[in-house]
Amino acid sequence: MPRKKVTKTEVKKERSPSKLKKVLEKKGYPDGELPAGKEAHHVKPVAKGGKTTKSNIRVVDEDKHKQIHKNRRKKGEI
Repeated sequence: MPRKKVTKTEVKKERSPSKLKKVLEKKGYPDGELPAGKEAHHVKPVAKGGKTTKSNIRVVDEDKHKQIHKNRRKKGEI
């Protein structure tokens, strides 16, 4: 099934800091801020239609996040 093309406006909306802050609060980070050394990762990339939701965001170490994206580039996923 062909995927829908995601517009720049949709990507910008999903990567909104205010939207991410709300999701992080729901995930148990009271002030919506991550501790040092942690980053938010979209399991399904925003560019492929992923949303900034509690179920699509994972909090991972900075190094792990870099490795995830390195592996995706190798596979041609991004």
